[in-house]
Amino acid sequence: MLLNRGQRITTIQLDGVQYFISRMNPYSPELNYFLAYQYCRSLGLQLASFETKEKVESMTEYLQNAGYGKYNFWTSGNRLGTGMFLWMSTGLPFNATFDYFEKSPETVGMDPLDHNSNTSPQRTARDSSSGLQKGCVHLKAPSLRWAPEDCSAVKDFICEQTRCYYYNYGSIPVSSAQG
Repeated sequence: MLLNRGQRITTIQLDGVQYFISRMNPYSPELNYFLAYQYCRSLGLQLASFETKEKVESMTEYLQNAGYGKYNFWTSGNRLGTGMFLWMSTGLPFNATFDYFEKSPETVGMDPLDHNSNTSPQRTARDSSSGLQKGCVHLKAPSLRWAPEDCSAVKDFICEQTRCYYYNYGSIPVSSAQG
C-alpha cells in the first residue's frame, strides 16, 4: 500500500513490480492521458511501460482474471512529437521483437513498430504530423491489446513503481568565480 496525503491506495505486485490500477481504487477517476500521467506522478509512480512480452502478458492475464477485461487502460506509450511509438516512462521505443497492437481497420497499413520510416532523429523530433489524435496507446477492451487512441479520451490507467536508475556522472570542480 502507498500513502498519499492521507489517502490509502491499493497496489498489486506482478513479477516484482508494484502497480496501481485505477479501476481497483474507488476514488480514482477515469482521466485523459495527460491527467493520468499527472495522477501517477502525484502518487510517486509513473504510467506503465510494457517493454517485454512477459510483462504485458502478466498484466493482461491479471486484468482478465480480476474482471477488468472490459475496461480500457492508458499506458505510457505514445508518439507525441515523434513519428514512432515510445514508452514515455522509459524513453525507449516499442520493442520490435513482439507486437501487441490490435489488428483493426484503424491500424491496417500502419506499422507502429517501423522505426526506420524516418531515419533522421532531428527531423523525427520535429515531426508535427503525429499529434493528439491517435497519438497515445491504451490497452483496449476486451482483448487488452495495444491500440492508438486520441490522448484526450477519458480512460482508466495503470501506474507502476518508479524505477531508480543510477548514473555515474563525472563531476567537474567549478569555483564560484567560473560562474
